[in-house]
Amino acid sequence: MAGTRIRVATWNLLHGLDCRTGRIDLAAVAVAIHAMDVDVVALQEVDRGLPRTGRVDQVADLARRLGWHGVFAPALLGDPQRGWTPGPGGGPDPGGPAYGIGLLSRTPLLGVARRALPGGGHGERRPEHVGRVLPGWDREPRAVLRACVATGGGTVAVATTHLSFQVWRSVRQLRVALDFAGRDTTGPALLLGDLNLPMPALRTALVRSGWAGSCAGPTFPAWRPNMQLDHVLRRGVAAGDVQVGPRGPSDHLPVSATVSWGTGAR
Repeated sequence: MAGTRIRVATWNLLHGLDCRTGRIDLAAVAVAIHAMDVDVVALQEVDRGLPRTGRVDQVADLARRLGWHGVFAPALLGDPQRGWTPGPGGGPDPGGPAYGIGLLSRTPLLGVARRALPGGGHGERRPEHVGRVLPGWDREPRAVLRACVATGGGTVAVATTHLSFQVWRSVRQLRVALDFAGRDTTGPALLLGDLNLPMPALRTALVRSGWAGSCAGPTFPAWRPNMQLDHVLRRGVAAGDVQVGPRGPSDHLPVSATVSWGTGAR
């Protein structure tokens, strides 16, 4: 009996901003996703109803363009360029302007769940913060989103997250995200996303976790990549044909991989 295989990708979209032109270009994002020929895409840094991106629900817009299914999870409610409150975690989504993460899939996304990660809180982006990464200052709420994707060989749990740029905090968040991604299933599970972790810290965090990484190569910054921040983590799943690119809008490059499980998976 052959194993089950699907192709997945993760991409931090920078809300669809093309750094080469300074314009929002979701059409180019959709073209790039189509070119990757994947079944599921995890998205980070996506907007819903925000002025800077034309008040568009970006996950819903991309799902429409591709003819796929999409789900969005707000990490924060409000505007990341002005002020915000933490997202609803596992509670009801009140709708309205928000910023967060999403999943796109060729087939329906089942059993959708989300939760808030440790750290973050209410915040505002003051003028002196614009364009600067401040050590010790990361009030941005973070979240993890999980869904199940049905395949001919059963379901696979797929989760996505975008972790803090503070390593001590992102390691703690990663542990919570991994637990959530693999909860309620003993079957195959994936966590895809921008983990904001250097490789040595990620390898250490995965020791004795039951999860494995997939080395792809540098993904950031897109114009001269020198570090891999974007990852396909897996449990009970083999991974092959791991690729970086193509370059599109965003300051990150996407990562894609073929994952397999069951008899014959390698």
